[in-house]
Amino acid sequence: MRMDWDRPGVVRVTLKVPELAALVAGARLAAAALAAQSAEQAAELERVLSGFERSVAHLHRSPPMTSPASQPRDQLLA
Repeated sequence: MRMDWDRPGVVRVTLKVPELAALVAGARLAAAALAAQSAEQAAELERVLSGFERSVAHLHRSPPMTSPASQPRDQLLA
């Protein structure tokens, strides 16, 4: 996992799929636990998780990007 400041208040995170899955699973568990204690906090976490689900759906609709290292040099310069 790698984290860098993109700009004030925004962090850019690069991680592998299993790392992302672990973070999301933890957030889902936290949302379930919060639901019994604080409806407002649980709703905010559910909002974030819904945004995540929309982003995942977008990934499923678009082909995976290839890294520049995996493309032939003539395609990079085209």
